[in-house]
Amino acid sequence: MQNVWSVVCKNSIIDGETNSLSLLETLDEITINYREGIDSHNVKLLPVSFHIVTLWFDENVKKDRKFILSIDIIDPKGKVLNTFNQDCVIPTGSVRLRATSKINGFSFTDEGKYLVVVKYKQTGKFIQVAEIPVSIHFKKEA
Repeated sequence: MQNVWSVVCKNSIIDGETNSLSLLETLDEITINYREGIDSHNVKLLPVSFHIVTLWFDENVKKDRKFILSIDIIDPKGKVLNTFNQDCVIPTGSVRLRATSKINGFSFTDEGKYLVVVKYKQTGKFIQVAEIPVSIHFKKEA
């Protein structure tokens, strides 16, 4: 099983006629405007919805390939803020699967580089296949 790519975006749309995928507003940086100090000791939730879209490939078409997709959001200090799991299946006869995880809210603690870590597991331990950086910056308003 191979993870071909993983993308964080604001929205994704699959065209019903062509089965083409459109990734809208890919997300690699977030600027948070604020008026008063931000407490970096507590986890806060940014009210934004986003998608994590992954493409999987496996040539073993003779049976269903079931796996668990796991996504961690990790802050700049290495703390796992959220974990999202999703059951996935590449059906018999298919070589690929597009999986979309729809997430409501982005947890954050402080400015810096956050990681969206994509892992999967068929049996045994999770295997990490992607690490997507998302930078968060604070901008003080006058």
